[in-house]
Amino acid sequence: MNPRRLLVPAVVAAVLIYTAGDVLASWLYDGYSARDQAISELSAFGSPVRPLMVSAILVHNVLLLVFGIGIVLAARRRIVRWIGALQIADFVLVGLATHTFWAMSSRDRPPGFNDTMHIALSGVFSLLVLAMLILSAVAFPGWFRWYALATTVVVAGFGVASAFAMRGLDRNDTPWAGGFERINAYAYFAWLVVLAVMVGRREFEGRSEGR
Repeated sequence: MNPRRLLVPAVVAAVLIYTAGDVLASWLYDGYSARDQAISELSAFGSPVRPLMVSAILVHNVLLLVFGIGIVLAARRRIVRWIGALQIADFVLVGLATHTFWAMSSRDRPPGFNDTMHIALSGVFSLLVLAMLILSAVAFPGWFRWYALATTVVVAGFGVASAFAMRGLDRNDTPWAGGFERINAYAYFAWLVVLAVMVGRREFEGRSEGR
């Protein structure tokens, strides 16, 4: 199968499944605030909607793995293949463990080593995302470069804002932690969709012209 045909469908499906999981789990979790509580609290140990959210996240990550493999197989330029390689690394290093083995603890539970690991893996994930954003800005000049750089600022800025808001977790006081995190996450998802379109068009057009 031509990898080009998988890029956009895989990313769109990944975003839709994650969004559906986020919306449905938030709605089913009695007392949960999407504005003031982190997304990770939906998949936390002790969360009543943990099975639903973990399932959605795992399917989401598998689809992004397909996207990463598709880029590595299809891209003609090394810098673009690196974006795919980092997406694969995201799945291997972070995607499988962050919300399964090392999910955070619910607010009504004492924190443990799993919370430490969850924070560490979330930091690795953030670094991988920022690296992919910067590489994409270098790889595709023009309007996409400015879009990728703007997304980098949004992702980094709201990621930091969410992290600061979560510092009040032990006091059960995390205003706008969920809102900031969702801006961070969905800005990244939007960039993934646009990137899939760019790779499908630019890389394959360039490969066809080079034949």
